[in-house]
Amino acid sequence: MEFEIGHIYDTLWRQAMARYADGDVEIDPHLVHPQDDRRLGVTVIARPSPEVIERLMTFIRRIAEVEPEQYFYRAADLHVTILSLFTATEKWEPYFARLSDYLGACAEVLSQAERFTVEFRGVTATPGAILCQGFPCDEALNALRDRLREALHRRNLGQGLDVRYRIATAHMTLMRFRRPPSALPLLIDLLQAHRNVHFGQTTFTSLQVVKNDWCMRTEKVKVLAEHRLL
Repeated sequence: MEFEIGHIYDTLWRQAMARYADGDVEIDPHLVHPQDDRRLGVTVIARPSPEVIERLMTFIRRIAEVEPEQYFYRAADLHVTILSLFTATEKWEPYFARLSDYLGACAEVLSQAERFTVEFRGVTATPGAILCQGFPCDEALNALRDRLREALHRRNLGQGLDVRYRIATAHMTLMRFRRPPSALPLLIDLLQAHRNVHFGQTTFTSLQVVKNDWCMRTEKVKVLAEHRLL
C-alpha cells in the first residue's frame, strides 16, 4: 500500500517540478477575491495531532518567507480529507436539500468505524499547491472510504463522489498559489530539502462531517456531526 501511495506522490512531484522548472504554476483566481467564492461542499475530515500541526506550521512559515504572497493554510485549517460527499460547488443547493440523507449514510458507517494511524512524511506538489504526504499505516482508511461510498450509492447519493479524482492518499494541503511566484527557484530548493522530512504521525480517534468551502477555511466550516472511532 505504501508503495502505491508513494508512487502517486512521486508522480505528482515529477509533473509539478517539470512545470515549475518552466516557471509554470496554476493560480486559483478564487483566492484573490475569496469573498466572491460561493463554492460549498460537505466533507468527512480528520484533524491531525497538535504535534504534527506544530511541525507543519514551522514548515509553512518557511515557505511564507520565500513566497509571502501565496495562500497558506492556518493551523486550524489543516486536515486530511477522508471523503468529499460532494465536491465544493457553486451549485450546492440540490445537495444540501438531501443533507439529512448524507448525514444518515455517514452515521451508519462511522458509528462502526475503527481508529487508524497515518504517518506524515515528506512533501510533494501539484501545479497549484504544496502538499504534505500522508501514508496510512494499514488498510483501515481505504476500507472506511469504500464503506462510505457504498452507503452513499445505496441512497442514490453517489453523483457528487470522486468528481475530481478518486481519493487514495492521506495528504494535507499546505499552500496554494494565488499570485505568480516571485522566487520559484528558492521554493523548489526548499521543497527538495523537505522531500522526506518526518512530520510525525497521528492516530485518528474521531472524524468530523463538515460543511466547507474550497479551502476548508475555519470561518467557513460548520461541523455537522462528529463521530468517535472504535
